[in-house]
Amino acid sequence: MSVIICAVKYTVKPGMRDEVMKIATINMRETRKEKGNIVYSTYPSMENDQDMFVFETWETYEDLKAHSHAPHYLEFSEKRKPMLVEGSYDIKIYTAELKT
Repeated sequence: MSVIICAVKYTVKPGMRDEVMKIATINMRETRKEKGNIVYSTYPSMENDQDMFVFETWETYEDLKAHSHAPHYLEFSEKRKPMLVEGSYDIKIYTAELKT
């Protein structure tokens, strides 16, 4: 079975991690209900209070694209935007073969 993996890294402004995690928790809960979502988790860095990592696994690329238009994700993205360090958002997308 082939899946889509997303690895997202971004940096929040100093003192904003708790606020970002509050809204990220809502986004995670709603994203996990989406069609095709297998895994969606946000991880704050253990090394500092600004770096964040998001790991996502989707059944298809179309499911991932649909997620980027989901109302809850758009709301999260808009709320998060002013809390991010400019230019820090980085996303990598991979395909992977799951062996059972």
